Amino acid sequence: MQFSRRAGRPQGNLDTRRRCLEAAERLFAAGGFAGTGLRDIAAAAGVTIATMAYHFGSKEKLYGEVLGRVAGSILPYLPDPTAVAGSVTEVTAMLERFLDWALDHPHLAGLLLRELMENPDRAQRARRWHLRPVIDAYATAIRRGQERDMIAACDPEMVAFYVTGAVTHFCAATPTIQRMLDMPDHATTVERFRATLRANAVAMLAPGAQHG
Repeated sequence: MQFSRRAGRPQGNLDTRRRCLEAAERLFAAGGFAGTGLRDIAAAAGVTIATMAYHFGSKEKLYGEVLGRVAGSILPYLPDPTAVAGSVTEVTAMLERFLDWALDHPHLAGLLLRELMENPDRAQRARRWHLRPVIDAYATAIRRGQERDMIAACDPEMVAFYVTGAVTHFCAATPTIQRMLDMPDHATTVERFRATLRANAVAMLAPGAQHG
C-alpha cells in the first residue's frame, strides 16, 4: 500500500513557526531589534534556540518575516488604489484607515515606530523593503488624484511617510498625551488626533494647497 505525502511543512512545524513569530512580534515591539535576542524569543515561544535556528536561521531573517507580517496586517485596511478615483475625501479616508489599523494593532504600530526610528544601520544593508507596498498604495492613490487635478501637487511618498510616522508616534504616546493634556479618556484623545490628522491631510491634498 502506498501512502501519499502532504505537500508543505507538517502542521506541527507550522504551529511552531506561528508561536515563534507571535512571540517575536511582542518582544521586538517591546525591546526593539537590538534589545531582543533569539534566546528571549525562544523562551517566550516555548522552544529551543536550535528550533529557532532551524526555522529562521538568524535574528535578521526572523525580523524580516515579522516585518512582512506587519505589512500584511495593514493591507486589508487599504482599498485597491486603482479603484480610488483620487478625490481628497477618498484619499483622506484611506489615510485614516492607517490610524484604524494602528488602534487595532497597537503592538505592531509600536514595532513599526521602532523600525522607522532605529534602523539606519540595517537600512544600509536592506535588500527588501517589506513596507514599500503600503507606501506605494498611498502614493498611487494620491497620484491618481493629481492626474485628474483633484489633488494638490504634493509629494505622494512624503505624504505617506508623514502619515505613517505621525500615526505610529501618536499610538505610542497616547497615554502620555492623555495625561499631559488632561483628557477625560482614551476615546476623546483618539478623536482629537483623528480630527487633526484629517484636517492636515486635507490641507496637504486639497487643490490650491501651497507646498514649498
